[in-house]
Amino acid sequence: MNKVLSLVFLCCVFACQQKAEKLPVQKEQNLEEIDQEDVTTISSITTDYDTLINRVKKRGDVDAYDELFYSFQDCCFSARTDSVMVYAKIMAEKFNYDRAYYHYYDAVLEKNGIDYSSFPQIDISKMKKPEKQKLENWFKFMLERKQIKQETLDSIKK
Repeated sequence: MNKVLSLVFLCCVFACQQKAEKLPVQKEQNLEEIDQEDVTTISSITTDYDTLINRVKKRGDVDAYDELFYSFQDCCFSARTDSVMVYAKIMAEKFNYDRAYYHYYDAVLEKNGIDYSSFPQIDISKMKKPEKQKLENWFKFMLERKQIKQETLDSIKK
């Protein structure tokens, strides 16, 4: 039995040594040797971002909008609210994308420091007059597009 175990052990040791010898050796490469097509640069990331924006603006691409929206959620406060408002408004007004209506008013409420966790319990009475009017117009727009019901609009504390 010991001979069998010793034989198995020796086979494992030799097999591991052969694999170790076959591993490629990392060597330093000069910039000239690197295939530039495999390199991602900051400008290509920006191009991707710009492409998403163009797809939203021109085609109303839902997937591009969703990708932008979730990337904005990871950004700082002003980028999260202001940028979401811009592209949500485009998607809602031009392309009638359901979720964009809600993303827009969520961003406006967040920007103004208002709790928006539950739609019927929204209180916009403390907002500044221009912002409040803009939001009231948005809710009326949502009502016209059948995104909310009149009862829901009436439940908002103004």
